[in-house]
Amino acid sequence: MARGALEGERTLSMMVPAMSATRGASGWASSGDWGGTGSSDIMQFHDFIDTSGYTADDLTLFPLGVTLQDPGRYICTNANVPLQVLDIITTEVLSMGDVLAWLAANAVPGMLGTTHDWTQVIWGQYRTLLGQATFQANATEFLAASQGLFGSGQPSTADKLHIYRYVYIPGSVEGDTIAIPASRFVLNAVIAPEDEKAFLMRQKRSYELAT
Repeated sequence: MARGALEGERTLSMMVPAMSATRGASGWASSGDWGGTGSSDIMQFHDFIDTSGYTADDLTLFPLGVTLQDPGRYICTNANVPLQVLDIITTEVLSMGDVLAWLAANAVPGMLGTTHDWTQVIWGQYRTLLGQATFQANATEFLAASQGLFGSGQPSTADKLHIYRYVYIPGSVEGDTIAIPASRFVLNAVIAPEDEKAFLMRQKRSYELAT
C-alpha cells in the first residue's frame, strides 16, 4: 500500500509557553495557555502531537529518546513551599483532578496507586524544586532538589501523543506568584511498518486500556 507519511528517523517537538500566575483566595486559576481549577494548588498545560497520519498508513512510532528543554528560572514569591513539576508524554488524556490526587499521595501516572497503565506513558519526569535563600530578591529562585524519570518508552499506534506539564504548589496561599520558563519537549523516534499482527494487537491493547 502506498504511504503518504514519511518513514525513518523523525524529531517531533512541542513548545510550551512560559507561565506567570498569582494565586487567588481558593487556588490557582487559568493563566494564558495554562489551566487551573481556581480551587486547588495545581496548574496544567496540555496539548498534543498529531500522529494520526502515521496510524492511517499503518505505521508505528518507535521512541528513541525524549529531551525536555527548559532553560530559565523557576520563581515563586513564597520561599516556604515546594514546587513539584511533572512532565509527561502519554497516549491517553489525563484528568487534572486525578493527577492532583496522585501527587498528593506521592504517586505519578503509570505507577502503583494510579489508574493509568505504564504502557500508556511514553515518557515522564518528576522533579521537586525548593527555594534557595541565596537567590532571594523580590522573589525566590527554585532549584531541583530531586528528579526521577519514568514511563515505558513503548512503541505507539495512537492518533495523538498528549503533552502535559503540571506545577503543583502544596501549601501555597493567596497572593503567591509563580513564574515558569518556556520549555520544549523533543521526541526522537523511528517511524516504520511492523508485522500486521503486531500492529493490530498494539491497537487492540491501546483500545482496551482507553475504555
